[in-house]
Amino acid sequence: MLSVNIRNLILLVLGHCTLGSTAPMLVLINGFIGVRLAPSEAWATLGMGTLVAGTALSTLPAARLAQAYGRRRGFLAAVGLCLAGSALAMVSIAIQSFALFCVAMALLGSTLAFVQQFRFAAAENAEPQRISLAVSLILFAGIGAAMIGPRLGVVAVNWVPDYPYMGSFLALMLLAVLCGALMWFYRGATVTASATPTLRLPRKALWRADYTLGVICGATSFAVMSLVMTATPISMHHHQGLSLSDTSAVIQWHIVAMFLPSLLTGYVMQRLGVYWVALLGLLCNLACVYLALSGVTLTHYLAALILLGGGWNALFMAGTQMVATTHPGPERFQAQATNDFIVFACQGVASLCAGFLLAQIGWQGLNMVALAMLLICLMVWLHLVLIKQIGRVQTATE
Repeated sequence: MLSVNIRNLILLVLGHCTLGSTAPMLVLINGFIGVRLAPSEAWATLGMGTLVAGTALSTLPAARLAQAYGRRRGFLAAVGLCLAGSALAMVSIAIQSFALFCVAMALLGSTLAFVQQFRFAAAENAEPQRISLAVSLILFAGIGAAMIGPRLGVVAVNWVPDYPYMGSFLALMLLAVLCGALMWFYRGATVTASATPTLRLPRKALWRADYTLGVICGATSFAVMSLVMTATPISMHHHQGLSLSDTSAVIQWHIVAMFLPSLLTGYVMQRLGVYWVALLGLLCNLACVYLALSGVTLTHYLAALILLGGGWNALFMAGTQMVATTHPGPERFQAQATNDFIVFACQGVASLCAGFLLAQIGWQGLNMVALAMLLICLMVWLHLVLIKQIGRVQTATE
């Protein structure tokens, strides 16, 4: 008979494959719907921006709900939000309302705030020395979401006659119901009044060096990934005339590249250390920008987006590991919520800016903005890691 922890990990993996399909599906179809409903192309990615804004604004309430009532109820609440957001999106398409569509995206973004807790829930079900492997398992489950989300989104486009893309949200509702059935059997730690912390960590105690670097790595990974990925479908399909099938394939392989390395990232992190995995992620993202600036053929887009996905995986996993291990006690809800709020606020700004930057300065200008963000993160990495290494040397010589 499976232990509770192993059963919980299996349920989290399956839950990520179902409800986690929300993000990859919307990454593909959001811009296309935006082009159809928005007043101009410059506003086409606003829906993606409100999606991420909904995620950012919901991180603190999601963490508090999980802290007060347990992870299980939090995940079930996410299912309800997904159903409501999908239904509202279908109505917005029916009445051709871009404003209502953006509201629906904000609701679906709230769903993703709970989906992000899958990785922290996995860490809670693992022994301390296996936290990186448990988190890797959840991120690897994203391959299922990457395969299901975009493909189902395209297949279901015409499920509802005369209303393109409405069927995609109907398919998303079916996935949400399946996730709800799975999460019903999840059994996390029992929440008691004594287990709930009454005091919040002061700022100085919260923002330790490792936690600070973890938050910056997570924020950079999502901001750069969201900026480039959100703009890619519009740049490929509407600007360069590449087919919808090619565009879907690039996004799909990008999302696979985000999660497939998770098979090795946890092991590599155990062998090399979290700092060097973070640096590897930065270098992959820098290579992505170089390729994106080199050309606009299908090969350039595909190679750049694969590198972008791999870089996100390494940088985000390193950031998650630093956040989870710096504050593993009762204060973890405060630390995780603060981290997720900053990460998804940065992603939201990047998503909101993607369409505007693409319209104003083009694909190459947008990638120069991504380059600037990566260089800032690299400077922070050098500063904090060097300080830590110098501290170790001084301690050893005393």
